[in-house]
Amino acid sequence: MNLNDLQELMKTPLGQVVERVNQVFWVCSIDLSQVHYVSPAYEQIWGRSTASLYENSESFTKAIYPDDREYFFAAIKRLQQQKQVMDEEYRITRPDGSIRWIHNRAIPSLDATGEIQYLTGIAEDITQRKEVETVLAESEQKFLQFANSVDIVFWVCAPDASKFFYISPGYEKIWGKSCASIYSNARSFIESVHPDDLERVIAAAIGENACYMDEEYRIIRPDGTVRWVRDRTFPVYNEHGEVFRMAGIAQDVTQRKLAEEEIYKTLQREHELSEAKSQFIATTSHEIRTPLTTIQSSIDMLQHYTDRLTNDQKQAHFQKIESAVQNIKQIVHNALLLSESEAGTLQLQLRNVDIVAFCQEIIATVSSSNDNQKRIKFTISGDTSKPLSLDPKLINYIVTNLLENALKYSLPNSIVKFELCSSQDQVILSIQDQGIGIPQEDLPQIFGSFYRSKNIGKVPGTGLGLSIVKQCVDLHKGKIDVNSIVGEGTTFTVRLPNCGIDC
Repeated sequence: MNLNDLQELMKTPLGQVVERVNQVFWVCSIDLSQVHYVSPAYEQIWGRSTASLYENSESFTKAIYPDDREYFFAAIKRLQQQKQVMDEEYRITRPDGSIRWIHNRAIPSLDATGEIQYLTGIAEDITQRKEVETVLAESEQKFLQFANSVDIVFWVCAPDASKFFYISPGYEKIWGKSCASIYSNARSFIESVHPDDLERVIAAAIGENACYMDEEYRIIRPDGTVRWVRDRTFPVYNEHGEVFRMAGIAQDVTQRKLAEEEIYKTLQREHELSEAKSQFIATTSHEIRTPLTTIQSSIDMLQHYTDRLTNDQKQAHFQKIESAVQNIKQIVHNALLLSESEAGTLQLQLRNVDIVAFCQEIIATVSSSNDNQKRIKFTISGDTSKPLSLDPKLINYIVTNLLENALKYSLPNSIVKFELCSSQDQVILSIQDQGIGIPQEDLPQIFGSFYRSKNIGKVPGTGLGLSIVKQCVDLHKGKIDVNSIVGEGTTFTVRLPNCGIDC
């Protein structure tokens, strides 16, 4: 995924969410010389406009507190050399002279060769938490007063976590358990840790390094909900320099973790969609090139050798040209339909349709090729005496596409069964072939744009047909089901309500 794709992503609903959260989401060059994107939260936390940062990226580093700059640049250098995630805290000075603490995570985005393309990060204002830490160090009484009034968990316990001397009320709000429960059983907090995180948390929270823990993990509350917490511990020394207590701070970071997860998933989806579109362009180019070659060949023959061709040979070339033109028209038509659908302009336009006669016309058109004569077996059941309220354009696309697929992926002499069952409230269209079938692992994805099954071999196609079929069915508020066995065949069943009654 390139930076242009990222800029487009920020225009989507998810991008709007990123623009509203109180963490700063940013993307910049590896040497920090150019800022490609920074979310609006930058203005609130840094006290500077995003425009100023775009114009002068050095304003970011100049805002770093002088005593922290060397430390910050050392962290960036490690990131550039080791290509690993940076997770650091530092201070900044705002234009009004106030100082804020920042927790900054930076992730290197690598290209196919393993080189860093750009840096992506999330920064948050942790001034409140740092102030809490200062209060804890300066005055236990002030700390207790503060701890009892905020939605952060503070505690003091034995170095081996065998006994808790204090835990703030925030524990009850975040963990959903009483403070009394942890006083009576010091390690009961372990019972809430998500099973997938349990081993890691036990290793960090109990042992020689317990006083230096900094972990993010999930907990399961008594009501079954899952929350993400960031849990940090600090040693407390006595007058002899010995660790005699362990202090800790836990914060609910569920919102941030979910936002990060959604951002990652969306970036991944956008990457996959970008690859699919690239594949579509390549496939479509190939699909159009083939009929164009046929047209050019026939034109050359008619133009340069017309006096040597019989009337039948000339007619054959005209038929090839017409067939190739129709092929190109269908490819363009599919692309336009997809564009209409993605733009939300593909609308349901209902008409009274004689569904039997309409399907017979479609069959005649699809069967016009000599190769397909008598291959489609059409059967009718139910009450077909009254017209149904449907969209002829969309029905034509659904039936045509499914029939053409059935013919295309079946042996030349095999039969395609087309069953129509009509009633007052709905029509059921079932198209069954005896073709190559669809692998089970592909079935959940076959209605996705540009997706093609792995077993199609060199059979031509763009991967748009079934995606548009599904959207046409959805516009009718209908349903489409597929059953398939590899090597035996596939059955598509479309159920459409009589829109004059149910839509």
